[in-house]
Amino acid sequence: MTQPRTMTLLLVLLFITAVPAMAQRAPVVEVPISFSGPMPIVEVMVNGQGPFRFTFDTGAGLEADLDPAFVARLKLQPNGKVRGGDPSGRNVQEYDTVAIDSIVLGSVQFRKVTATSRPRRMSPDAAGVVGILGFPLFKDYLFTLDYPGKRLRLENRELPPANGADILDFDNPRRIPVVEITVGKTKIKAHLDSGNMMGGFMLPESLVDKLSLVSPAVTVGRARTVNNEIEIKQAKISDTIKLGRFEYSQPVISFPALAEDANIGLSILKEFVLSFDQKNKRVRLERSTPKAETPTLTNVPPALKDYPGNYGVRTIGFEGGSLYLQRQGGPQMKLIAAGKDEFTLERLPAARIAFVRGETGNVVELRVLNRDGEWETSKKDQP
Repeated sequence: MTQPRTMTLLLVLLFITAVPAMAQRAPVVEVPISFSGPMPIVEVMVNGQGPFRFTFDTGAGLEADLDPAFVARLKLQPNGKVRGGDPSGRNVQEYDTVAIDSIVLGSVQFRKVTATSRPRRMSPDAAGVVGILGFPLFKDYLFTLDYPGKRLRLENRELPPANGADILDFDNPRRIPVVEITVGKTKIKAHLDSGNMMGGFMLPESLVDKLSLVSPAVTVGRARTVNNEIEIKQAKISDTIKLGRFEYSQPVISFPALAEDANIGLSILKEFVLSFDQKNKRVRLERSTPKAETPTLTNVPPALKDYPGNYGVRTIGFEGGSLYLQRQGGPQMKLIAAGKDEFTLERLPAARIAFVRGETGNVVELRVLNRDGEWETSKKDQP
């Protein structure tokens, strides 16, 4: 597991003197999403300055979240306090809030925004990212995250009524979207958490104990939230997970989730175009028929060009100048060179990954050393 950025923040407002953010109405606005490693990023203006790099988080309960160094740089003034933590409810801490006169995203201006000021525990992929745009900031719009198209869109319209297939009702306790999913025969609430880079489907351990596992659970690392650290495990389950009409047969799941709700993270959500209608509490999910595709080799340095591809349940991809390993349904993990055709994981140095070449010199196989000291071998899909 990588050193992830924070999962869902449960922020209980103690005292805020600023007026809630008011968005000035505008026609359809689209801004590009770029990626630094797995992290999605947009550029915004803050109080007339910038542009600055922000990520966005449907699991953030306030309108924005800022790094204290950025707060000091813009000389933003405190206007209250919040108590914040993760869904476990442990080690809740108190943070300052600050007043922002304006945040401009594309041609849309948000006025009188209240933001949390707190140190961020984010991955190296977050270099240059100064803050997070929270789910409530977009409450006046149909808010669309088009991951395949790499666009963020705001519109002045509403979604049709839920149909249980591709348009779902959601609850928003603590201003965070929660839908119902089915794991095997069990229905459970699940956060749609674009800020969760720990895993795709994260399930509470109490549910995992009742499921049949196809493979033994393997510890993949330690995850740090805003104020806790936990050991994360992964396993492949024999059941099917259903999100509306979308089904995942025998998916790899991560656990434990930090609460009795499940959590659906970025590695699953990025397959979709997600549109959130907060006024009516509806979300639409659009996804093309998934295809097994070899990751694009555009701009891959010649020395690394042999590695990207699909290897059974694992994929080796190239983003932002680095190689990443991702197991089906799991997080992306950055590879660090350790020798000829050998790598470790940036946040799990004990891991060992080796690429095997065939008679022609091309990479034909991936070998991963598991916790039992045994090599798991997967053939590379050939074009």
